[in-house]
Amino acid sequence: MKEFSTYQYLPGEPMTERDKVEVGSKFWNEGKWENYVVPFLPKDCRGLSLVDMGCNSGLFLKLASERGFERVVGVDSDLEAVNRGIAWRNKNGGNYQIHNLPMEKSINELPVADYTVLANSHYYFKIDDWLDYLDKLQYKTRYCVIVTAEKRHTNRCWASAGLTDIITYFKGWVETGFVDEFPLGGEVGARRLWSFCFKSPYIERVPLESLDCGNHVQDRFYEELDKGAEYRKTRYYRILKSYRKTWSEEMLNNYMLEKMEIYKDLKEHGLKKPLLVNSGNLILDGNHRYCMIKTLGDKSIFIRRT
Repeated sequence: MKEFSTYQYLPGEPMTERDKVEVGSKFWNEGKWENYVVPFLPKDCRGLSLVDMGCNSGLFLKLASERGFERVVGVDSDLEAVNRGIAWRNKNGGNYQIHNLPMEKSINELPVADYTVLANSHYYFKIDDWLDYLDKLQYKTRYCVIVTAEKRHTNRCWASAGLTDIITYFKGWVETGFVDEFPLGGEVGARRLWSFCFKSPYIERVPLESLDCGNHVQDRFYEELDKGAEYRKTRYYRILKSYRKTWSEEMLNNYMLEKMEIYKDLKEHGLKKPLLVNSGNLILDGNHRYCMIKTLGDKSIFIRRT
């Protein structure tokens, strides 16, 4: 059996007794990742993105990056865990982001993802927050991997860990996989775990070249900005000024500055909203985001079909 040796403590720090139990377990940390998350992931993760909700100190983030995911983002409400995760990331040279945010309030700040992982974290949502989160999640991820444990609590005010309840929560999604519990085998720290993978009915990742943006007035705008051009000197600004006759100079400038701010945010945090596309692959909303992604060299993009 594979040994799971990667763990999220800083070299030189003493290991707690719990650390010693969990470091090689198939039920915790790297073992949980390999046994309950990896079965749902493609072999080639290049160009894909992953969000880990309740990331603790970021072990899954490191493992996802090593697997080839291009954009990896973690969220945890525990500031101490996040600070340890950032220190550990700096030690291991990891290329991923960790945000100290409440899970139930973070989704609008996160990029659209190929995979969202909730590994033993969803039952820390209050039920109303959980249902609100799921309403938004179906438009923010292609796949959701959820790892659950044996009964965590019976308080109906919190999201349930039960298998039947989880299936009910994801009604409307497509269940694409299930990992049954592993034999406990007398291992210290063993626990009953299961995992599911569900596919959103709304989000797709498609080649950029398959989409029709309808017009090309903003072509090369973001490329010009990246080369240091002042926005009032760009081709796009000249075109807009020539036909937006009813716009004041202030309106035009504010419009340009808004697009530049979106571009800055997209480069740092990723695409936060999928493009709206019709059945003929015409972009109905998102021409600027399409051009931004194209400028950054990506070959595909997230869409939602109307």
